[in-house]
Amino acid sequence: MYYSFTSLSTVGFGDFHPQDNSERIFCIFILLFGVAIFSVIMQKFIEMIDNYKVINADLDEGDELAKFFGLLKKFNNGKSIDEKFKDKLEQYFEFRWKYDKN
Repeated sequence: MYYSFTSLSTVGFGDFHPQDNSERIFCIFILLFGVAIFSVIMQKFIEMIDNYKVINADLDEGDELAKFFGLLKKFNNGKSIDEKFKDKLEQYFEFRWKYDKN
């Protein structure tokens, strides 16, 4: 077990190492199996991150719009923009985000 962990983590201290061909073949299978398991785990982790991004995409887009309105207020000498205009902009971008991502 110690040999497996040090080899799979690429530390490889060298205090334990295979002595004959049967041990070398066994270690080759241990390392290949470890790399395969690690790849599957990383693939699942990346899928989880991608799903999280898809779920929160609408919230992120809304945050960007709020920042844009804040920027407009800054360039409007601290005055808020007209509420009707703001509502029309929000409706436009909500439609675009929902139906036309391009």
